[in-house]
Amino acid sequence: MKDFELLPHTADIKLRVYGASLEELFRHALQGMFQSISPQSEYCVEKQDRLVCQKLTRQHEVEVRSADQELLLVDFLSEALYLSDIHNEAYFDLDIHTLTHEHVKATVKGVPITGFEVVEIKAVTYNDLKVEYKDGIWQADVVFDI
Repeated sequence: MKDFELLPHTADIKLRVYGASLEELFRHALQGMFQSISPQSEYCVEKQDRLVCQKLTRQHEVEVRSADQELLLVDFLSEALYLSDIHNEAYFDLDIHTLTHEHVKATVKGVPITGFEVVEIKAVTYNDLKVEYKDGIWQADVVFDI
């Protein structure tokens, strides 16, 4: 099973994210968001079009409550993007402590960065947002404003 893929979009970045569980879907969405803009970090190397970091030295707690699982995913990614902006970091993994359809508490893990090779994401949007469980797989479409 794929973790995520880039989908064609006229002006923004659109990801389709997959997961065997809701937890894995959130992990892959976080990874896809940052992998899609190619952060630059001395702690990581590019292998097969992915940034691979030996050690994720930066950690932050994130806790979000939202009305449903779609809003929760957007709000969670928005919080990670906010932390990335204020700390100059990119996040590639997480430990989820609590996850329901309306609440997530997690520790995001990442590295310091000097910038992004592709573009910077301005916002996680609600445009074309979809989270669904189909044929035993979680799938989400998320659009990022660049």
